Amino acid sequence: MSHLRFSTLFVLIIFVGYFAVQLKIYPQLKFNSLTDRIQHPFDSRVRYRIGEIDPRFNLSKSELITLAQQAADIWHLGTHQQYFIYDPNAKLSINLVYDERQSESEARRNELEQIEHSKQSIKEERAKLDELRDQLDYYHQEIERLRVNYTTKVDTYNQWINSLNQHNRAYNQNTMNQIEYEKEQLRSEQAQIQAQIDFFNERVAQLNQQVDMINSMKNEINHAVDRFNTQFQPRQFDKGIFNGREINIYEFNSINDLKLTLAHELGHALGMLHTDDPYSLMYPMMEKQNIDDFSLRPADLQLLNSRR
Repeated sequence: MSHLRFSTLFVLIIFVGYFAVQLKIYPQLKFNSLTDRIQHPFDSRVRYRIGEIDPRFNLSKSELITLAQQAADIWHLGTHQQYFIYDPNAKLSINLVYDERQSESEARRNELEQIEHSKQSIKEERAKLDELRDQLDYYHQEIERLRVNYTTKVDTYNQWINSLNQHNRAYNQNTMNQIEYEKEQLRSEQAQIQAQIDFFNERVAQLNQQVDMINSMKNEINHAVDRFNTQFQPRQFDKGIFNGREINIYEFNSINDLKLTLAHELGHALGMLHTDDPYSLMYPMMEKQNIDDFSLRPADLQLLNSRR
């Protein structure tokens, strides 16, 4: 009996010792339950589950499971090691908690959409302005052509009249009719040119109004950008928090933003703090990271390897 007790005690000591050494090598295991560690004694991955999801985020549980797996893949692809695994019975939970941060995030997104819409409107107005400038160039060339043609005809008419006067000839009825006809033709062409000039000036005024409108829109956008930068300044990484028992996500601007936020908090679950590289995953502010195509930075890997 004593031998059995000794054997049991010996096994228990070995068991506890193994877990202690394992925890020292893989500090993230402290976030797994004891049951998980006993059931999976050789598995060093952090086990997580999906907890509460506020319906105002409009995300289903299955969608969040997929996003969490994609966030975990950021670590897998960057290290070629598996650090996380989804387990519906895990101790560590991931929750989406709606509060004023997400409300502010939605306001930020709406403001950005309005700014982008205004920029697109300016782009369209500039296209109209370029088209109007092309029209004005054409009208100006046409007016210049008509003016040169008219001037030539006036010179020809004056030379003809001078020639008639030099010969002191009395104007017969045919000549009088011809003179009157030429005068009428010149008056008609002059009126046409003036109409073209008036139309040209109207289009110039329209162009100037278009320029003023675009400048006004640009000023409005600049003011909107200034307001946006003042109201929505980059801040400490409080989009989510890891407290040792759960990961709570409070805000995100997009699916990729949520994925990167999850990956950041999973980094904390690995026992990591923050880096000094503003482009890295573990930087304390979400500002310069490439959220659409992110991969771990050297600063992330250095921090991961130095956490022990």
